[in-house]
Amino acid sequence: MIVLAGILLSIVTISVTPDDRQELAREAQRVGQLFALAADEARIRQQPIYWEADLNGYRFVTIVAGERRLVSDDDLLRERAWREPLQTLAMVPAGAEQPSQILLGRGAPPLRVAIAREWLQTPLRLELATASAQVAIDFDERGRGTVHLR
Repeated sequence: MIVLAGILLSIVTISVTPDDRQELAREAQRVGQLFALAADEARIRQQPIYWEADLNGYRFVTIVAGERRLVSDDDLLRERAWREPLQTLAMVPAGAEQPSQILLGRGAPPLRVAIAREWLQTPLRLELATASAQVAIDFDERGRGTVHLR
């Protein structure tokens, strides 16, 4: 009886423990949704918004009179940390096979993606990797992100 209870408890524990790939995929989905929100905000403000990311987290910023400012008046576009720090972060332009920007180490300048106020965006792919998971977010010309587990 004790053995049976132990087996059942281990099955429940295993099924409740989050999968690292699924966790990273959820974060990537959040990034995709926030890109769409930032695009709407850029159209309302009539100025571009930039997504800046490093291996520890990401933020949305604007440039006003040559000065970089965090988007702080919108709680959804606040600065966020990755749940697990990334090991690599790369941006691949549409049609390219190699990344145009890639972050591999701490202290590197952040990767920056412009979110324009136009209705059509330049398609791109963001690739995120932790020690145990990899995902890609493909953004189409409408700025919609689709997450792919890798």
